[in-house]
Amino acid sequence: MDYIRQSLEAVDTKLEETFLLSDDFPSENLTNYKNIIYYGIIRIGTPQQEFKVMFDTGSADLWVLSKKCTFPIYSGHNQYDSARSETYNNIGNNRLLRFEYGSYDVEGYLAADKVNVANLNVQNQIFLEVTNVLRMNSNFSKPYDGVLGLSYSNMSSDRITPVFDNIINQSLVSSRIFSFYLNRDTSADLGGELILGGSDPAYYEGDFTYIPVTHKGYWQISIDRIKIKSDNLCEESCQAIVDTGSSLILGPKLDIAKINTFIGVDDSRIHPNNESICVTVFAKHHLTYDNEIKWVLGMPFIGRYYTEFDMERDRVGFALAKSSSKCIENLSLSHFIVYFIIIFFKLFV
Repeated sequence: MDYIRQSLEAVDTKLEETFLLSDDFPSENLTNYKNIIYYGIIRIGTPQQEFKVMFDTGSADLWVLSKKCTFPIYSGHNQYDSARSETYNNIGNNRLLRFEYGSYDVEGYLAADKVNVANLNVQNQIFLEVTNVLRMNSNFSKPYDGVLGLSYSNMSSDRITPVFDNIINQSLVSSRIFSFYLNRDTSADLGGELILGGSDPAYYEGDFTYIPVTHKGYWQISIDRIKIKSDNLCEESCQAIVDTGSSLILGPKLDIAKINTFIGVDDSRIHPNNESICVTVFAKHHLTYDNEIKWVLGMPFIGRYYTEFDMERDRVGFALAKSSSKCIENLSLSHFIVYFIIIFFKLFV
């Protein structure tokens, strides 16, 4: 069996230290877009303007498309109009800034306004109203209007306080914890859920197993081994990040090739009469990460495991997501054996 294993002895935590859902924990329902992107709704300004955003644990900033952008490729998206908001504050003095991320850059102007997330009103949140997205696509075809980052604050651009930090600073939730449920069933009414302040036991079973964060910035953890039969792809432990902004599981080129060969990936033929195509979720890195990061555990992984991000104890918790329990009945999370199951998703064309 292929697996990633993190020995329980290496995890210094108590499983019962799980923050369960109460009526006081705010939540935001997520929409599943073809198992590629999960997004939710936030509102900015007074009166409120609505935006679809991807909640991304791989970045720290909030940005949304701006009405100040005149490029026609963004015309189908909601765009922030500062002139319509009574609570807008032009803190950027109309100075054009460029924020750089792994696979794209954004340009725009700093603004401060009231931001509503999961029915919480965050006052004077600084964000970038974006006038151009670079290095992504010639056509901005994403189903969302912006990104809300949930990584550690030391990854924020221009020393901006991230949204979740302001939620804590303004005493809107009491615990520096949030969690994700990502539903891999594209036909389901609920695509997923983001919980602020704790976790929702309606969407996982058993106990959490917690892995310490090894380097604060990304949600970076250490993996003991990644194994295909007797072949260990991670001889002396590997560094990985847990990233809700990635639609794939990413790793080193040679290791990914071994996994895809093992599961029978064939990229040599596409049948012209097929209504859909199957795409492996294992892909090689196209970026260079710091801190010896070799693996990115993206949405396919998080879809199997309800994931809790704990800034108070600097750890990531995994529990078996209920929707996937039938697929992996023999999984033993008490020893934290995480199996790289053969996962495919369909892109309808």
